[in-house]
Amino acid sequence: MIDVHCHVIPGVDDGSPDLETSLALLRMAVDCGTTDLICTPHVLEAGRGLAWDTITEKTKELQAEADRAHIPIRLYPGAELEFNAELADILEEGTGRYCLAGSRYPLIELPALSMPTHIDDFLYDLQVRGFVPVIAHAERHSPLMHEPERLLRWMQQGVLVQTNSGSITGMFGEEVAARAKRLIENHMTCFLGSDAHRVKIRNTDMTEAVGALRSMAGAGYAEDILEDNPRRILKNQPISWDVPEKMKEEKKKGFFAKLFG
Repeated sequence: MIDVHCHVIPGVDDGSPDLETSLALLRMAVDCGTTDLICTPHVLEAGRGLAWDTITEKTKELQAEADRAHIPIRLYPGAELEFNAELADILEEGTGRYCLAGSRYPLIELPALSMPTHIDDFLYDLQVRGFVPVIAHAERHSPLMHEPERLLRWMQQGVLVQTNSGSITGMFGEEVAARAKRLIENHMTCFLGSDAHRVKIRNTDMTEAVGALRSMAGAGYAEDILEDNPRRILKNQPISWDVPEKMKEEKKKGFFAKLFG
């Protein structure tokens, strides 16, 4: 499988602090079946954060260290781009800069506590320019998940969604886990990412999440999420995604279910 979202480059953001941690995370990834991993350090604002050339160089350096340590994994440069009005300026058509594996797919993180006023226009503008926006861990964004039909509309227009493995397993709480499940059940998760930061918490071991995903999604859909779709990113190929016209009604918990959890 392919991990499309991971903070494994040492010492560049709030992820891995050093090379020892990075190599431990890569070994853990291989042990759970990950063959390819996209390094996605935070780029917080246009003009602030790592330069693309630095990201690509540090990814190559980490690949060399992994090879020396006989860790059989392939690494690719990428970025987790925090939404900002100036973000469009650093995304240059045809260059792959700041996109996942140098492709046409930028990974975009929405502000944690708010819905940007011009986000619809921003996503549309990126698509007109040939990009395919990928929303990072949509299930963790409360303002968006309180209006999931908006996310559905984005997806019907070509936007894709990445879900965190820790969201599926309950690492971010019961509500986020329920949101992740609802996205999967509505065919609205396109990729899985570990979003790994450290070895003990939020790491690259996606074993439990993959098991739960296969149970919820079935073998075919799970294979799309874990291998086929991310492989198309690595090859910079188009991804055709069947999005429902309408979301399934959310099942309401009964009194006793709420009482006893």
